[in-house]
Amino acid sequence: MTIRAGIIGCGGIAKCHVAGYKSNNIAITAVTDINPDAAKAMGAELGAEVFASAGELIESGRADLVSICTPPAAHEADAVFALEHGVHVLLEKPSAANVESARKIKVAADKSDARLMLAFRHRFIPAIVRMKEMIDSGCLGQVVFFQNTFCGPAFGMKDKWFSKKAVAGGGSMLDTSSHSVDLFRFLIGEVTKQHAVCHTHLEGTDVEDAAIIVLKAENGAIGSLTSAWVAGTGKADIIIMGQDGKAEYTYGGDLTFHKRGAEKPEKIEIPELTGGFAEQIGSFIKAIESNQEPEITAFDGLRCLEIIEACYKENEK
Repeated sequence: MTIRAGIIGCGGIAKCHVAGYKSNNIAITAVTDINPDAAKAMGAELGAEVFASAGELIESGRADLVSICTPPAAHEADAVFALEHGVHVLLEKPSAANVESARKIKVAADKSDARLMLAFRHRFIPAIVRMKEMIDSGCLGQVVFFQNTFCGPAFGMKDKWFSKKAVAGGGSMLDTSSHSVDLFRFLIGEVTKQHAVCHTHLEGTDVEDAAIIVLKAENGAIGSLTSAWVAGTGKADIIIMGQDGKAEYTYGGDLTFHKRGAEKPEKIEIPELTGGFAEQIGSFIKAIESNQEPEITAFDGLRCLEIIEACYKENEK
């Protein structure tokens, strides 16, 4: 089965999708972007046909699947249109700018014979796969705490669409912590309670640029998710504390396990470091070829939006 991919939105994240498709020997045959120069540049690089709009690309029959790499406010229209035309969709996170749109995407996915997968690529990072195995095997014991931090100096967000609520839907809590919420649900369990505090430091923006979300899972585990665009130094890590020990992963570094009672932690061997893009696309292609539900569904995207939107509403009071 030969699968052809199209790219909708030719910005920075799209380049990561392109690399993932290349790793899986998937040809990219069509591209589009509201910036014609960006689309032409990517089309020339890949030898792909350039289309004036997402609708034209989808209707052309030149792509069996599309990666939607546009800002969240544009996701609903393009994802629903693709699904209605039988084109598979790999949808960048967050699934939409709000719950209402995410729900419409799920309805379209449920009705379509085409598959939709959310691009929560962190689930496929080898160290996180290993952490999931550690939890499931019971070596950590009952999980007590989950801590995840994604923050750093990203002050340039002030001048990008990420800091415009009408386009992005929210700030760091939606853009950055959507990965964190999904990781909590993937590793720990479904969320029963959520709370958050956030603040805007960047002048002239209408979204938060620093936030902490607190979650509680059905199994009683508690999570703390920290995001910021205005931190002076970068920090990206996950700490899972169980009753029998602690697993800790620093992105780009080591995964360690500190067993209760042990003098020091042991290093856990993991495969070569990757960003999870190639593995994510490999999983999606497998789902398409086998006509199976993808590992990450429209429901996962919707559930993430429900949790974060509840946090926003709490902060409006």
